[in-house]
Amino acid sequence: MANAFINKKVDLTTTDITTLYTVPSATAAIVKSLLACNDAGSACTLTVTLTDASSTVFSVFNAKSIDANTTTELLDKPLVVQES
Repeated sequence: MANAFINKKVDLTTTDITTLYTVPSATAAIVKSLLACNDAGSACTLTVTLTDASSTVFSVFNAKSIDANTTTELLDKPLVVQES
């Protein structure tokens, strides 16, 4: 099976929960990088979670502080996620 490289982006403008990516059925995904850029003039916090098919939420980053006008690499190792 061939590798498929996917680049996903989202501009977070509210505090609402936002889905960035859903792993397709019968596959796994390797998240190699997760960048967060705070383009505001003040610090903010970011929470990153994984949610499985039964709606169980797993925290990856909880209230991660991002300084004003900075970009932060959130992952230092690949993260493997599976469907369901």
